[in-house]
Order: sequence, then structure tokens, then C-alpha cells
Amino acid sequence: MKLLDRVLVLFLSLFVTVASALGVWFFSGLGLSKYDAVRMVEALYAYQARQWTAVGLSLLLMLIGLRLLLVTVRRPGADLGVDRLTEIGYIRISLDTLESLAVKAARRVRGIRDLTARVRMSGNNASVGVGLKLTVDGETPIQTLSEELQRVVKTHIEEIAGVTVDQISVYVTDTVQPDRTRIRVE
Repeated sequence: MKLLDRVLVLFLSLFVTVASALGVWFFSGLGLSKYDAVRMVEALYAYQARQWTAVGLSLLLMLIGLRLLLVTVRRPGADLGVDRLTEIGYIRISLDTLESLAVKAARRVRGIRDLTARVRMSGNNASVGVGLKLTVDGETPIQTLSEELQRVVKTHIEEIAGVTVDQISVYVTDTVQPDRTRIRVE
């Protein structure tokens, strides 16, 4: 789910929560009497500006709901890939394949303990960007390791798949200390 959709879900959830709390307060008779509620609704309709504000807010909520509904029922992008046109026809390389190539190349770099890769299409659909999330051993300088990792992954994907890699982001999440077994002295 994209960041925009997450923000919309948060906004809609907050609105539904507040509206539900007001509904409990309103319909339980604890806060307003029936006549107070009627007067509030009449006051809303008394001024056209208030009425149009309510219509605008309702339309906004409806659009947010429709967008989230479309995002929910949309097919996942499992068939995304990079297309190449040859003399004989099209070649499509899936993003999963490119992620596997990135992981395979990255495992060759010394000092990496745990690794995940995510490949996304660039704007022109002819090149890709790679995101690597990893744990390092804590003994190799991270700057050196990251630069070597970027070079190795870029070279491997471009040589094997023929796809241009325009960006590689490296996110180091943690270091792992080597296992130290207790030395027993007798």
C-alpha cells in the first residue's frame, strides 16, 4: 500500500472513530436531547454555506472511500516486469527475477549476513531501481561494504538480465556479532 493510501486509511479511520463516538453519545441520549438534535440539523440547513460545507466534506469522504475500495480490489502487480523488444519479439523479465538476481549477487559480498531485495520500475519502464535491506557482520566498514554491494549488484543485473539499473539503495538494519563460544579452561 502506498503512502498516500495509508494516510487516507488513517484519515478515514479517525473520522469513523470520531463519528462513532458522537453517534454513541448522540443516540444514547446522554449528550443531547431529541429537540437539541433537531435544532442542530435545522441550523445546518439554515445557512447555505454550512450546507455546502457538509456536502463538500461528504463528497471528500466518498472519494476517499472509493479510492480505498479500488486499491483493495485491484489486482496485485505480480506480473510487473521489464520489457525488451528484440528482432524476434518481446522479452519480459519479472521483477521477482530481478530481485533473485540482486540477492544472488549480494550474497557474494563478504560481510553480509541477512539480506532482502526489492526491485521497482523506474519512470520510463526501461530501467529499475533496487532497494537492499541487510544485516552486516560488524567487522567490515559499512561504507566500503555498501559501495561494493551496489557495484556488484548493478553489474550482475545488467550483465545477466540486460536491464539498466539506475539506482541502488542500501539500508543497513543491524550488525551481527560473531558467535563466541565460551572457552573452557581446565
